[in-house]
Amino acid sequence: MDEQEDNELAESEDMETTDVSSPEEEEIEESEEGEDEPKRRKNWVRSALLVLRDVGIALLVVFLVFVALWAYSGVWPPIVVVESSSMQHDDFSSSVGVIDTGDLVIVQTTNSYKEVEAYVQGKCSGHSTYGDSGDVIIYNQMGGGDKPIIHRALIWLEFNTTTNNSFDVPSLECDYWVNGVNWEGENGNGSGRPRIPVYEPRNMNYTLTLRLDSAYRSFNVTLNLQNLLGDIKKDDDWNDGGFIAMGDNNDHPDNNLIKHDWIIGKARGELPWFGLIKLSVSGDIPWGKVCSVASERGCAADISWTSLIVSLVVLIAVPIALDVGLGFYQRHKQNKALREEAKEKEEPPSEEDEVESEVEDSEEEIIEEESEEESEESLET
Repeated sequence: MDEQEDNELAESEDMETTDVSSPEEEEIEESEEGEDEPKRRKNWVRSALLVLRDVGIALLVVFLVFVALWAYSGVWPPIVVVESSSMQHDDFSSSVGVIDTGDLVIVQTTNSYKEVEAYVQGKCSGHSTYGDSGDVIIYNQMGGGDKPIIHRALIWLEFNTTTNNSFDVPSLECDYWVNGVNWEGENGNGSGRPRIPVYEPRNMNYTLTLRLDSAYRSFNVTLNLQNLLGDIKKDDDWNDGGFIAMGDNNDHPDNNLIKHDWIIGKARGELPWFGLIKLSVSGDIPWGKVCSVASERGCAADISWTSLIVSLVVLIAVPIALDVGLGFYQRHKQNKALREEAKEKEEPPSEEDEVESEVEDSEEEIIEEESEEESEESLET
């Protein structure tokens, strides 16, 4: 029993001695903790400043991009989002270089109707945009409306101020457009009388039929000139003419003549698919909804959604991969330098180094001997 009590007492003393630390050690630990706290706070502040710097740089880049776009386009906003499939060349597919649902299109202002080259002119000159002849325009229907329309300018009809009741179409006077082949016109001849065929694109007042021939479709479009003349006669200040526009995926032109003052600009360049993000956030198109019926609204082509997702993944993954790769390269470079330094310390001196050291030692001995001889001579003198 006595031995057991002695053992217990010894164990308790050992525990007491191990648990108890000296006041000096406690002061050192407290001082280290006190020193670590400012370092942690400083590191946190540095990290927060780096994040704010990166966010500021990103916002500055976005701002500069929009300023550059505004300087180029001359209108604000310089970008519009395509909300429908009226300009697609296929109901269930999309492609870069064609205006599809969800594309972002850059708008460039026009100061005169002469700066817009319509489809009819484009067939003569060879000018084409977005997969077909002529320019694509963005305009407000009847000068107003909440959402602008983006369609291809089909033809410019010049109001004949001499008759005040007809149009001239000088753009049809080229080798491509041949009367009776890809365009026909008729003029009215009074009520109940046969209409008169038109052989020259001047002083036209009844109908104009155009043969549209593109890589993705070919069909005839007939314009009711009487209705279009009525649009001009309603506006006393309208005396120069107007455009007829039409969607590449539509089978009929827009209903009204388009005054140049209603045109916001012409389309120049696109950023495909990324407008789907805005349309999804606004609720115009549910995220991921694919069109299953021709000319269906509130949806987009399956390839557009796939291309958008792939693009977002690439935009997120590439900077991360570059950052990780750069960090790995820097660590590899540092480790390589440390290994070379350690290797140099461990390697024995080479024969050349030994020879050089012996030469240096012999030179030092010769210098010492000469100095001793000089000192002895000076003492003798």
